[in-house]
Amino acid sequence: MQQRTAIVIGGGIGGLTAAVALHRQGWEVTVLERAASLEPVGAGIALAPNAQRALDTIGVGDAVRAMAGRQTEGEVRTRAAVGWPVRTTPRPYGASADPS
Repeated sequence: MQQRTAIVIGGGIGGLTAAVALHRQGWEVTVLERAASLEPVGAGIALAPNAQRALDTIGVGDAVRAMAGRQTEGEVRTRAAVGWPVRTTPRPYGASADPS
């Protein structure tokens, strides 16, 4: 059987996740990234529940959870609101607004 090959453009979260998933399915994968090296930039990311399920599917969800911090509250701000919060979430992200 001929080896299946793929080229993934971009070494960000999406590109690396796609590369891991393809590799685990037996593909030969090359990742092309324009940056000379992948370095921490001091920024955080938020993962929606469906993104975490995708990471579970490729077997890295538990490792991500082990390094994660929990978001307990947040705000949405817009330029039109001149920096004032338009919505504040004082409960854990993803928690139901109905306490019952």
